[in-house]
Amino acid sequence: MRHLALTCALSAVLLAACGQSAQDTSAPAAPPEAETTAADTEATPDPATLTDHEFSAQITAEDFAEHIRILSSDAFGGRGPGSAGERLTTEYLVAQLTRLGARPGNGDSWFQSVPMVEITGSPDTTLKVEFADGQSHDFAYGDEMVVGTRQTVPEAALADSELVFVGYGINAPEQNWNDYAGIDVTGKTVVVLVNDPDHDAAEGAETPFRGRAMTYYGRWTYKFEEAARQGAAGALIIHETAAASYGWDVVRNSWSGPQYDLPAAEGDRKLDVEGWISGESAERIFAASGQDLAAQMAAAKQRGFQAVPLEARVSTTIKNQIRHASSNNVIGIIEGSERPDEYVLFSAHWDHLGRSFSAPGGDGIYNGAIDNATGVAGVLEIGELFASLETPPQRSIILLLVTLEESGLLGSRYYTENPVLPLEQTAAVINIDAMSMIGPSRDMVVVGYGNTSLDDYLKTAAQTQDRGVVPEPTPENGFYFRSDHFNFAKHGVPAMYAKGGPDHVEHGVEYGQRLAAEYNRDRYHKPADEFDENWDMRGAIQDLEALHHVADAIANSDDWPQWSDTSEFQAAGQVLAERRGD
Repeated sequence: MRHLALTCALSAVLLAACGQSAQDTSAPAAPPEAETTAADTEATPDPATLTDHEFSAQITAEDFAEHIRILSSDAFGGRGPGSAGERLTTEYLVAQLTRLGARPGNGDSWFQSVPMVEITGSPDTTLKVEFADGQSHDFAYGDEMVVGTRQTVPEAALADSELVFVGYGINAPEQNWNDYAGIDVTGKTVVVLVNDPDHDAAEGAETPFRGRAMTYYGRWTYKFEEAARQGAAGALIIHETAAASYGWDVVRNSWSGPQYDLPAAEGDRKLDVEGWISGESAERIFAASGQDLAAQMAAAKQRGFQAVPLEARVSTTIKNQIRHASSNNVIGIIEGSERPDEYVLFSAHWDHLGRSFSAPGGDGIYNGAIDNATGVAGVLEIGELFASLETPPQRSIILLLVTLEESGLLGSRYYTENPVLPLEQTAAVINIDAMSMIGPSRDMVVVGYGNTSLDDYLKTAAQTQDRGVVPEPTPENGFYFRSDHFNFAKHGVPAMYAKGGPDHVEHGVEYGQRLAAEYNRDRYHKPADEFDENWDMRGAIQDLEALHHVADAIANSDDWPQWSDTSEFQAAGQVLAERRGD
C-alpha cells in the first residue's frame, strides 16, 4: 500500500508542475491580452523599492521566501507576457541579477526578445472525407475531429488529399524502425497513432523502444514534425484515451481557440493542416475504406509494418486570424574562472497566466507563487551562492529565466533554436519548475529518470542528505516533454528536471500526497496560487542545495554528461560532441 500511495503522490506532484493542463499540453495557455486597466496606467513600481530585505550569499529559506513573495505579489499582475507585469518582472530580475553579481548574458543586454504568433482558426471548420464508393462524410469540429495549422497564413487547406495510415508514424534509424519505409506521402495526409508501439507492454517485457516509458517518438508533437519532414500535406492523430493518457475532452478543449507558435524560420517545414480525429471517427474512416482498424493497430506494433493507403481523400479549409507579439527571456551569467566558454545552465520560467477579469471570486490575478515564482527564486538563490565564491567555478553558470512557458515552452524553444551561448559548450541544463513546498522529504523525483548521467550526480548529492532518488511513476504520460528542459534535450544538451518527492520525513507519504493533491485541485493555474508565509521551506531548500551540488560538481570538472544508449536524444548529443571536437 505504501508503494501505491507513493505512486499516486508522485503523479499529483508532477501534474501540478508540467505543462498547461493537469492532463496534457495539447494546446498552450494564452498569453493574456495587454488590457488597459487602472493598475496598468499607474506608474510601474521601482523594483529597488519592492523590498528592504538583506539577502545573504547562502541559500536560505528567508531569501527564497522573499523572492517568491515579491514575484507573486498582486503588483506583478500574474506576470503575464506583454503586460505591465512583464515589465516589472523582468526589471526585478535584472535588478537581482545585478545585485548578486552576474553580468548580462546576451552581450551587453540582459534580454533575448522572443517573437511569437497567435493563430485562431474558424470554429465552424469541417473535414470532408470522400470514399472510393462515392460516399462522403463531413466530420464536425469538436465532437469528431479538431484541425488547425501552424502556418502563418490567412487560409490553409487540403484538397482531395489521399489518406495513408502510417502506424505510429515513427522514423527511428537507431531502432531500425521506419513506418514511412516504402511509401511516398508527399502531398498526402497521414493517419497516425499516438504514443509508442510498446506503450501498453507488460512490465519487464523486451520491447523495441522503452516499454511503458514514452519516448519522444510517442509524443503528439513528434508525429506532426515527422510527417512534415516526410513531405506530407496533413496529419491526423487517432485519439485513444489510454495511449494519450487523456480523454477526447482534453483534445477538444485544448484545440479550441488560439494556438501559439514561433514565427516560421526560413526552411521550416510545417504541415498545411494538422489535428486529431476521435476513435469513433477513425473507425468510420477505416471501415468505409475496407480496413479493420483494430487489426491495423495491432499490425502497427510490429517491426517492419508497411503503411496502408486508405481508399479515401480528405478536404478542408481553415480560415485564420493572426496576431504577432513578443516577450523577453532574461539571461545572466557568472563567468567561470578557468573555462568560461563552457557552461552549466539553470532554467526556470518567469511567466504565468496574468489576470482575468472573468475569473470567479477574488481579484482575478493568477499570482503563480508555486508555478513558477518558486523556480525563479531557486535560480536566483543558486546563482547568488555561485556568485559569492571567492574563486568562481571553473565553468560559467548561466541563469536563464524564460518567458512563454505557459504558451507552449516557446521561450526555451526560441533560445535553443537561436542560442545566445553555444549549445555544444553547454555541459548540462538543470530546470526548476513548481518546486515542492510540503517540507523535507526522503526522496527526489527525476522526470525522465535514466535518460542521462546527470542522475548519478543527483544520487551523490542526495546521499549527502540521506535521501533517495526515484523515477517518476507514470513515464508513459510523457511528463519529460512538458517543461523547458525538453527543448534543450531535443537539441542534444543533457537536461535534468528533478524536485522533492512526497515522502515527508516527519509525516510520511500520505501527508505529502494530500498536500500535493490539494495544490493540484485548489490552486494550480488558479488565482489561489498565492504566497503562503506558513509554508515549510525546509524541503525546497534541501532541493536547491542538492541541485547546486550537481551543478558545482559539473562546473568544476572537465566531464561532459552523457545521454544513455537507449535515449532518443543520444544522436543529437553526439552532434554537439562532434562540434566540440570530442
